[in-house]
Amino acid sequence: MAIIERKIKIKTKILFSLFSLFSLFLSNCSGISQVKGASWEGQLNFMHITEEKMQMYYSVDVMGQKIFLDGYYEVVKKNTDTVIFRLDVKELEFGNKIDGKPFCRIWGLIDESSIKSYLHAEDCLPIS
Repeated sequence: MAIIERKIKIKTKILFSLFSLFSLFLSNCSGISQVKGASWEGQLNFMHITEEKMQMYYSVDVMGQKIFLDGYYEVVKKNTDTVIFRLDVKELEFGNKIDGKPFCRIWGLIDESSIKSYLHAEDCLPIS
C-alpha cells in the first residue's frame, strides 16, 4: 500500500510540475507584442500588381514614413503632391537583405481592387 501511495505522490508532483511549466509558457507567450505597423528611413517603391502585369513605381512616398494595419494611405510620387494610388493596408512582411539591412513589404488593396499590391521599404522596422 505504501508503494502505491508513493507512486501516486510522484505522479502528482510530475503532473503539477508539467502544469506549472505549461502555465509559465502561456504567460510568456501572452507578453509577446503584436506588430501594428511599420516605419522606415530608406527608399520606398511601389509594386502595382494586376492580373495582366506587375509594374514597379520607383521613388514614391507616404506622408510620415509610417503606416499601420487597416490604415488608408495615399502613395505619392516623391517630392510631389501627385497621388499615384491609395493603399488600404492589410498585411506586413519583414525581412533582411543579404547585406543584413532590414526591409518590409506593406501589402494592401488599392483603389477598390481585389488584388494586393505592396510598398517595398528599405531600413524598415516593425511598430508594436
